[in-house]
Amino acid sequence: MEYTLRQEEIITAALHLLASGGLRSLTMKRIADAIGVTEPAVYRHFRSKSEIIKALLSRFDLAVEFGNGAGFEPVAEFIRARVKQVMAEPDLARVLFAEEFFMESEDYSRELVGMMHRHKEGVLEYLRAGQKAGLIRSDIGLDELFRIIMGPVRLLIKQWGLSGGGFDLESKSEDLLAALKILLEIKKEV
Repeated sequence: MEYTLRQEEIITAALHLLASGGLRSLTMKRIADAIGVTEPAVYRHFRSKSEIIKALLSRFDLAVEFGNGAGFEPVAEFIRARVKQVMAEPDLARVLFAEEFFMESEDYSRELVGMMHRHKEGVLEYLRAGQKAGLIRSDIGLDELFRIIMGPVRLLIKQWGLSGGGFDLESKSEDLLAALKILLEIKKEV
């Protein structure tokens, strides 16, 4: 979905408030104060806090596009896109993999779980195609491969966020991707 400039500003302010104080700190008044408008002005763009949070989750989701591909490289590109997204908006590092922020609401949880499943299915399709093409190890199940890949990625992004961007996330993610590639790809005999 396309958002207006003001809606993007509201979503960004909500992201910052969520990252700094959790779901309880996210109020329409605080969002209005953060962007220098009145509370009714925020309501002209979003009917509720819930609608803003759903737009925020949607923005995470829409930033990911899956195409055709097989093997580890398209998975690595998915991860690189996430890393770039987090580096462009550091508050994402505190929110993106912080499901606990959204557990208070069944609606938010459902949105988040749906997004997670869509992303998982996209990654699994690359891995599945990679196994069929003989590029990815097939002695490990797809769900386990997904966890082997995404667990360290989540941890790395979380560490970067908690350290206040204290290390070069892009460089460390490339190191991680190189290690994962060694673990997951089938070595071709020469």
